[in-house]
Amino acid sequence: MSSAPGQGSVEPLVVSGSGMSPGDGAAATVTNSSPHFVLVPMMTAGHTGPMLDMARVLARRGVLVTFVTTPLNLPRLGRVPGDDELPIRFLPLRFPCAEAGLPNGCETPDALPSFDYLENFHNACAMLAAPLAAHLRESDPPTWCVVSDAAQPWTGAMARELGVPRLALDTFCAFSSFCMRLMSVHSIFDEAVKHGDEERPVRVPGFPIDIEMSLSTSPANFSGFGKVFADEIMAENARADGLVMNTFTELEPLFVDAYVAALGTKIWTVGPLFLHTMPSPVITGTDDATAFRCVRWLDSKKPQSVVFVSFGSLARTSLPQLIEIAHGLEASDRPFIWAAKPVNLAEFEQWLSDDGFDTRVKERGLVVTSWAPQKAILSHPATGGFVTHCGWNSTLECIVAGLQMVTWPHFAEQFMNEKLVVDVLRVGVPVGVKAAAKWGVEAEAMTVTREDVARAVAAVMDGGEEGAARRARAETLGKKAREAVARGGSSDQNVAGLVEHVLGQRKPVV
Repeated sequence: MSSAPGQGSVEPLVVSGSGMSPGDGAAATVTNSSPHFVLVPMMTAGHTGPMLDMARVLARRGVLVTFVTTPLNLPRLGRVPGDDELPIRFLPLRFPCAEAGLPNGCETPDALPSFDYLENFHNACAMLAAPLAAHLRESDPPTWCVVSDAAQPWTGAMARELGVPRLALDTFCAFSSFCMRLMSVHSIFDEAVKHGDEERPVRVPGFPIDIEMSLSTSPANFSGFGKVFADEIMAENARADGLVMNTFTELEPLFVDAYVAALGTKIWTVGPLFLHTMPSPVITGTDDATAFRCVRWLDSKKPQSVVFVSFGSLARTSLPQLIEIAHGLEASDRPFIWAAKPVNLAEFEQWLSDDGFDTRVKERGLVVTSWAPQKAILSHPATGGFVTHCGWNSTLECIVAGLQMVTWPHFAEQFMNEKLVVDVLRVGVPVGVKAAAKWGVEAEAMTVTREDVARAVAAVMDGGEEGAARRARAETLGKKAREAVARGGSSDQNVAGLVEHVLGQRKPVV
């Protein structure tokens, strides 16, 4: 990718197409009459990544893609081999930090100084509507369709104003998205709020299976400004011309069908999106040195012997909880890679030195406190299990790798993802966490003990007959994921159907 233009620039960076055919890993020929899709991600890593994968998938189908970003986010977009050949152009719009009451440079949620600024961040995103619409009215070729993150509801009114269809990319699974919709529609937590009882389990009415959620483990623990914004998202999803979901039909058919019936609109399951364009993660000479370190270390280990521990890009862990994880991993007597993200890095590094943990586990443990190449680690033959926060991207990457999971949800929809993994797919073992963390708020107390960690790791890495059955189910799901994106697979066909739908039902802005 090219470097970012100056602050305030709205000039897109253009990458021309190569003229190669779709379906063979390269772009189709793009002309002025080709369909032009505008993609608007949520400006955070867990959402931007799938949207960029969606851009690649569309570009390989002969679609010209304009990818909306911001100057600071542009150089952070992950690049993979072949990107330079794709007809994707990047539109970095100035992010209105000052106008929204944000400190300068807060163009992604992980840059916010505190949780209290999350509403300001979403307001700043909505302020992009006017400059983006102005640009699209003058775009050449004209806009055919807007594909935006479901968490960017302002794009619905903008698309209607432009007279083009809007498709919402839902970066959650159907299980969790449908569950969230029912929780909101039926206002199931009104009594819990009234009586201050956040821990009481409440049945979710209308869900295909019997499921209970508590207010403390629902996405209300994350949004920061509650039901109003969630309802706005759901209303715009219902008004959209369709939903695009980063899942695959064979993974959760019951919940996809139920969600389609409830919405009364088309849902295209097109995932796992990254698998369409990067079936085998590759570590190249330009990658971070940590990636080489992790892969070299894994190369020295026996097949399926290593457990990988990572809680995603947003979660930060307090020192007392880090200490319990460390001692639990040590007690498990299993090789491990731990991508630790402490609240206070210096404090954690001092503990590692003072405690002697690094020395004791030197031969079988690798602690990484910077970015770790998650897809490459999960797909490595030496990796046998994953301790995960149950974010959907991480869950899907683990499913593709055919691995069992130790589930440790933190916030947002992660407790619902855990139910899918443990109770429906039966490829996970819960570590036992019962209450959500508050994103952006440091938890002083630990929620999981070293004994919990050691027990759960042993269950997925040993586990006897039960563990063997989980492993077999996980490997089967990985195979189904790869089949879904292969030529003629369900997700491959759904991508083609999505493009045909837009071409057949809508006309470009003129």
